[in-house]
Amino acid sequence: MRQFSHFESRTRLVGLGLLGLGLLLMGRLFYLQIEQFFHYRTLADENRITVRPVPPPRGLIYDRRGRLLVENQPAFALELYPEKVDEPSRVFDRLVEVLPAASAHREQMKKRLAESPRYQPAVILNKLTTEQVSKFAAQQHRFPSIRIRARSQRNYLKGARTAHVLGYLGSPNRGDFREFDPDLYPHGARLGKMGLEREYEKLLHGAPGLREVETDAFGRVVRELSTESPEPGKNLILTLDQDLQAAAHEALAPYKEASAVALDPDTGGILAMASRPTFNPNEFIGGFTSATWDKLRQDPDEPLVNRAIQGLYPPASTIKPVLALAGLREEAVDPSTELTCNGTFNTGQDDHTFHCWKTRGHGPMTVDQAVVESCDVYFYKLADRLGIDPIHEALDAFGLGAPTGVDLPGERRGLNPDPQWKRRNRGTVWYPGETIMTSIGQGYMQATPLQLGTLTAALANGGHRVTPHLVHGIQDPVTRKVDYREPEKTPIDLVDEESLQLVRDSMRRVVGSLHGTAHSIAGGWIPVAGKTGTAQVVRIDRDREEQLDPEEKARKLRDHALFLAFAPVEDPQIAVAVVVEHGISGGKSAARVARYIIDSYFGGKP
Repeated sequence: MRQFSHFESRTRLVGLGLLGLGLLLMGRLFYLQIEQFFHYRTLADENRITVRPVPPPRGLIYDRRGRLLVENQPAFALELYPEKVDEPSRVFDRLVEVLPAASAHREQMKKRLAESPRYQPAVILNKLTTEQVSKFAAQQHRFPSIRIRARSQRNYLKGARTAHVLGYLGSPNRGDFREFDPDLYPHGARLGKMGLEREYEKLLHGAPGLREVETDAFGRVVRELSTESPEPGKNLILTLDQDLQAAAHEALAPYKEASAVALDPDTGGILAMASRPTFNPNEFIGGFTSATWDKLRQDPDEPLVNRAIQGLYPPASTIKPVLALAGLREEAVDPSTELTCNGTFNTGQDDHTFHCWKTRGHGPMTVDQAVVESCDVYFYKLADRLGIDPIHEALDAFGLGAPTGVDLPGERRGLNPDPQWKRRNRGTVWYPGETIMTSIGQGYMQATPLQLGTLTAALANGGHRVTPHLVHGIQDPVTRKVDYREPEKTPIDLVDEESLQLVRDSMRRVVGSLHGTAHSIAGGWIPVAGKTGTAQVVRIDRDREEQLDPEEKARKLRDHALFLAFAPVEDPQIAVAVVVEHGISGGKSAARVARYIIDSYFGGKP
């Protein structure tokens, strides 16, 4: 009897327990299905069907002869699914054991993971080699949260040679999205950060497609429901010649900081644009460590700066042909007028003496001789006769002090000063001595190598200002149809044919005459016209300067060397501007670079 009573008690306890569990389960079911019905139905509807972007193939870039400069190539990356990771540091530790090279990217991997949406994979490591892919695949079972993904990435076939022209891709930031539609750039997408990649981003990028998929609770794709194909980006066909681009870099190789631009004088098409120092844009693919980026940005030689459009230099004597045209137009001189150079000049309005580069003077000089021998005193006296306004007008007509309109981001406008500019910016009056300094391209004046290149083109093409450009045509990658750009040319009113011919003949003799300042590059089967310039960087007491050998000066105190040229003289097909920072003499270093580029263009390297 007692045994039965004990059994009955146990049965009741079990029954009560089961009843309690049943009530608890029913309560939970009531809460989930009744109380939270609308909440979970909404979550289920939103999570079950997901629309994901399909990245478009980025447009390709070709040189003027149809040779590929930038391509898209398959690459491998590691993607980490954030929802499957509780302790990222442990995952990264194990990853470094398998791929030791990942240790250098550890902080970057953490940053990418932190920035990634919870249910979207984060690209934590790019540019995997075939060996790395094999190693990771063999250990895949240790990394349930990481997958290998094949993707497309840029390959800059000419590397550092075209870096400043083409630019590179990078991850978008908030500043980018003020210019570009963020809906076109899902997480992990890249956009142009510099050069043509930036300038033509909207054309090169294309439009992403859409992929409607069903996902599970962890955001993983269960099946694909529908797909809308992306629209590929447009291809660019450039005016650039890859062989001449290589020659320009080769010519600049002996110099630490320099730039060169070569243009078609009739169209403004840029045939070559080189800047030193440079960088390898392929290192930007997929990102790199913060240490590498800091090293590039903090390099005092500024390898990321495109000196052709962002370097500002006193144009020095390279503007003397334009001053000669202004003097002839204003009838301040005529072709036979002689002005005597005894080595110095004083305006008579103060006690400052201006010196010619030739300390003993040149003697009597005509305008032709003054251009050939680059006589400073002749142009001091010419400027004194003209005054600043006609000089400013002439330089403005040739494009100095204004953007050229080149299809590259970041172009600087330079400076063509006048009394109004000084009053606005310095709050003081213009002095006669400043007109004198302007006449030899010193003082406040600043110009980019590209501005000097377009000035040269105008002298070569008969007096037309051209708009320099790199993109010749835009190609539809599907139909292969190309829309070509029409050249933009504007006649320069102050140029008359007779005066221009005199100046062009003088530039020919700058190279061809024994007295010419660029006689060192005379010879060769292509006749070249040119103008030298030597821009003073730091003012040094003249007595002290005469005691110093230029080679003995600290490099940063040495003068900049400039040279403008066009060829052939009678039928110009190329215009070149070269600046060698601290190159000492335009007639030597810069002129030799220009000669090499011109000879290379016509097929005969010196």
